[in-house]
Amino acid sequence: MSSEHAAGPTPLLPSLVAAAGVVLTVLAVVEAARTVPAADQARPMNELVLAAALALGGYSLTRVLQLLLRAQSRRRRRRAGAALPEVRRQLVDAHSLHAVWVIGVGASIALMGALGVWSLLDGRPSGLEPGWPLLLCGGAVALLAHLARQCTSRCWQEAGDAE
Repeated sequence: MSSEHAAGPTPLLPSLVAAAGVVLTVLAVVEAARTVPAADQARPMNELVLAAALALGGYSLTRVLQLLLRAQSRRRRRRAGAALPEVRRQLVDAHSLHAVWVIGVGASIALMGALGVWSLLDGRPSGLEPGWPLLLCGGAVALLAHLARQCTSRCWQEAGDAE
């Protein structure tokens, strides 16, 4: 084994995405607190749910995308015959951990959407109405994270970096 290892992607961009999510969450909380709902209505919560999801899952989502691009690049260079430094095991496995987190965040968004649909149907407002946009958004996030995880694993394997 060589002592030379390929460096992983910088955590700066994922950190900025998560920080943006925190800022948006604070702004959404302030806006929700200022909103006075009409009689028999609830404060709108869709923006708050999405901002909180970005704050909680933005780092991992960005990391999954970074690792996907890194794995694709290594696969492409390996196919071209380039000699590449060894990749640390933690880097090859990191996409799985981050993808599982993003899938969980997506599923949570979808659950909030389902609750919005439920409250729309039973006539008791929750602030999550109409619900279906959150349901679709959460499902899409979870599905895309799963697909990115599979694609990244395949790229690492084809680059010869995973077993």
